[in-house]
Amino acid sequence: MLFTKCAQITPLTGGKRDTTPPKIINTLPQNGALNVTSGTIEIYFDEYVQVKDIANQLVITPQPKEMPLVEAKGKKISVKFNEALLPNATYRLFFGNAIADMHEANILANYEFVFATGNYIDSLKLEGDVTNAYTLKKESDIIIGLYPLNGNDSTIYLNKPTYFTKTNASGQFKLSNLPKSTYNIAAFSDKNKNLMFDSGEEMIGFREQPVNSGNDSLIHFTLFKEDNAKQFLKRSISPYYGMAYLVFNKEQTNVVRALNPEQDNNIKSCGGLNDTAVVYYHDVFDTLSLVVLSGLEIKKADTVKINIPSKEKVNRLMADQKLKLEMTSSNISSGNLPYYDQPELKFSNAIDTSKSNKDLIELYEINDTVKTKEQVKLEVVKCNGLKLLNRFKPGMSYELILRKGAIYGEMGVTNDSLKFNFKTNEAEDYANLSLKLMMPTKENCMIQLLNDKSQTVREYYAEQSISSSTEVNIQFKNLIPGNYFVRVFIDENKNKVWDTGSYLKKKQAEIIYLNTTPVKLLANWDSETEWIVK
Repeated sequence: MLFTKCAQITPLTGGKRDTTPPKIINTLPQNGALNVTSGTIEIYFDEYVQVKDIANQLVITPQPKEMPLVEAKGKKISVKFNEALLPNATYRLFFGNAIADMHEANILANYEFVFATGNYIDSLKLEGDVTNAYTLKKESDIIIGLYPLNGNDSTIYLNKPTYFTKTNASGQFKLSNLPKSTYNIAAFSDKNKNLMFDSGEEMIGFREQPVNSGNDSLIHFTLFKEDNAKQFLKRSISPYYGMAYLVFNKEQTNVVRALNPEQDNNIKSCGGLNDTAVVYYHDVFDTLSLVVLSGLEIKKADTVKINIPSKEKVNRLMADQKLKLEMTSSNISSGNLPYYDQPELKFSNAIDTSKSNKDLIELYEINDTVKTKEQVKLEVVKCNGLKLLNRFKPGMSYELILRKGAIYGEMGVTNDSLKFNFKTNEAEDYANLSLKLMMPTKENCMIQLLNDKSQTVREYYAEQSISSSTEVNIQFKNLIPGNYFVRVFIDENKNKVWDTGSYLKKKQAEIIYLNTTPVKLLANWDSETEWIVK
């Protein structure tokens, strides 16, 4: 009794945390059993278990028409097939990360249960990996499916594969317990989890020739997303009077014209950016009616109608001076300009060069306190852009003035006064790179220089003939110091853009090579590098 108050009171900890996954103590039938006729499998554990994400984790080959019922009851997991088992077949159930204990959710990773309905276990396998055709990165969670040879090209769209597996985090795959046979094989990203290829959003990789199970050669897939052949307009809008844009579902090469030929002079399409076509208009009211020609083919023409302000509203806006030719962007607004570049200003409407007044645009070179007026050289770019073609000295200050009324927009408005003070940087701020490439073939190719954000900074198109050398030498000048990478794609159709593939046309994506070793460029330094492209 003298020591009843000496103990320290602390909360119960419950002991060490359980970090051990559940252990299998028995299965019915036994793992690896032969001549199995029952469609029920029972797996017994040493503790209470649960199953999670079974639809995505469990892989069964050969693939049943209907997924079996999988239940966790206490210390047991049961799998009940809803259809008769195939005769003389080896079944493989790969549970992935589906099985875990009940309390701490410790996962029994990659558990595999195999049994045969015949008198032997099939033991052949196929292995390989999957690489993204454009990024050259390994792709995980990709379905690798085997299909019977008696199918046609539409099989992967309509039927589930007979045998399939998924790539791991390193893009590798293994198809195990295969019977000796020949199959068609394909790889695809199964976004909607239906075990069938859905063109458009899912990527595909394929082999032109069938494969034989048991072949020791590794199978390599390059995965690509097919070009959506069907183009459609996603939306069209006129954010303010005088300009409209049309957004398509894919990169567009359309020609946009006035639906009414009498309005051809009032509507001007000046190209666009990627999936967007930009249209400028004037003296058109209420409804902007356009026709979109795909590849200049009238039979593919689509009409577009966009609501725009009425004539009365436009007149009120003009009277209240609420319609102006505004500058929307500029590469000198920050006050800096690369010495080798030219200032470019973009406006809210197409520029009418016949009514613009060049005399109201002034450019001065500033050396200390001395201002020297320069003769202005101008060019209109993509209808609404104004570019100065003057050459600028390194490390010099300049002043650009656009007085009121200097630029005339086609809808009848002019600019307010604009003034820019900017300075060019020194040539010593940049780096130069001499690049020597030894190409694998004598085919035309695009050579791209990428920054450390995988953005294309410069590119060079190399045209090669049979008589030419496989060596390509390029000079890249005035580069911002930093790390760069070189990417090359073989331009098979000589259109100077990278082309994806097509499963039905049995066309692979154009081959890309990437030098993953960074080229470090320093300011005021000429660097040289060589790369054997492979």
